[in-house]
Amino acid sequence: MQNRRSFIKKSGLMLVAGALPLSAFSIFRTRQGQAQNIVVTLYVNTSLVDKQNTATSCNFGQPEGVPNEEFTIDANLGDTITWQGVSTNAPQTDRVHIKSINHEGGKNIFGQNVLIGDRGTPEKVVGKVVNRTGDEKRDRFKYKISFTVQNNGQNRNGTFHIDPVIKVH
Repeated sequence: MQNRRSFIKKSGLMLVAGALPLSAFSIFRTRQGQAQNIVVTLYVNTSLVDKQNTATSCNFGQPEGVPNEEFTIDANLGDTITWQGVSTNAPQTDRVHIKSINHEGGKNIFGQNVLIGDRGTPEKVVGKVVNRTGDEKRDRFKYKISFTVQNNGQNRNGTFHIDPVIKVH
């Protein structure tokens, strides 16, 4: 079971659970030369999310039992990572805007402490990996995703945060 879970995690083939169709993926990878473009999707229930239930109303499509804080992206030096947000209940009308990626701990793999959103609709953040993390758990890049939500055309309750992990080989 552990080998299968490890393969799924490394290949980016994590199925989305819950309200999303089983064909949705949380990480999408494309290769250009040696580097990959990795798209990480944050799924948000835009009608329910608030400051008290962010952890239970958002996910990355990870397997059940893996909390958002332990969701780990495996990347390589030179990869480009794009964070995007998607509404799970009204994807055509509601918006999830990824505002920034903030370095929280571990080795800084982007060479700067804050990556800012592109101001698009919906807003995304893109970062290029310029440093490796070490092999130890303490060397993982810990970061905070800051995002806002529009539900039925209205901004919902300020800025939300989730703290996943990146491991660079």
